[in-house]
Amino acid sequence: MSKEEGMEYTDWIRPRPFQDDPGFIGKVFAAQNRESGLEGVICHLATETWIIEQMQLGHELDRSREAILDTDELCFGKRKVLYRLRMPDNSVWMARLHNTLYNNTAVTDHTTRITNQTLLFESEVATMQFVKENTQIPVPKVYGYDSTYANVLGTPYIFMEYIAGKSYPFPFSGQRPIKEDDLIKIHTQLTNFAWQLSKQPFDKIGQLRFATGEESGVAIGPIIDRKERLYGPFTSSRIFYKERAKTVYEYETRRRLLNEDPDVEDSLESAALHVLAAEHAGKESFDSGPFILQHADMHWQNLLFDEQCTIVGVIDWEWTQTVPVDSFNLLPWNFASKMLSHL
Repeated sequence: MSKEEGMEYTDWIRPRPFQDDPGFIGKVFAAQNRESGLEGVICHLATETWIIEQMQLGHELDRSREAILDTDELCFGKRKVLYRLRMPDNSVWMARLHNTLYNNTAVTDHTTRITNQTLLFESEVATMQFVKENTQIPVPKVYGYDSTYANVLGTPYIFMEYIAGKSYPFPFSGQRPIKEDDLIKIHTQLTNFAWQLSKQPFDKIGQLRFATGEESGVAIGPIIDRKERLYGPFTSSRIFYKERAKTVYEYETRRRLLNEDPDVEDSLESAALHVLAAEHAGKESFDSGPFILQHADMHWQNLLFDEQCTIVGVIDWEWTQTVPVDSFNLLPWNFASKMLSHL
């Protein structure tokens, strides 16, 4: 098939098995919320947040109406569930709740785990607000949040702007051919996003936090990774690479001692190789920075498109951190492969 003819993309027809499973933890969590009446609490809390926002803007309020939850527009992930809300002024918000059933962690102490989860949640909000205020990258506006478990929902939550876009391969889901111009347009936008982030350098490697005390804006704090391990921050690329590799290796070593996973030997061998490689990672000329903010989970599900292949939203900024220039890459890890494999 020639470039002029394009190609037919058909992977989108295949359902995602884990989300179709009735026992999928995202669906189970949402079902529990419905049965317990928590959906009504979400609507009431969203309405209160909306009233505060409207008062700050000096708008007139219609206090006779509450937010309405659209149960047909639930989005499930392993770690979170999203609800679409119609607000009293007919604007549309999203409510995102942390899934309390998710339990994939390297941290055994309950108090430490909750503390790390709270810090990670706050970091995501700080990151979203920073990117929103300092770039033109389309990030949802945050209207309100609570990063703790000590709230009426019993779990961290965010109320944010609803972006009317759909994840890849939405622009091609009518089975129209993917053209080379489509690929160029999408990757040009991603290149622009990378350029914008590179214009906001930092002097440390870590995750963003809201600055405290007399400072305003954001500061760099420690890294909390996907296993909820905490380390950093760092002012040296080489020390960062070594410490990260060491942290993972020590974790895999403990797992082997506990015989938790039949594949732990492979994981431990990989971790050991990373420890060796870390001794040679990082260019000396960039060892002290600059360090660039990088979306840690940039893939096709976290990009929202319109019908013209314009990226109208970049979502899910959890685990985002500043990284050495050597590691900076905004190209989605599974985006080009899914598209180009059909050329």
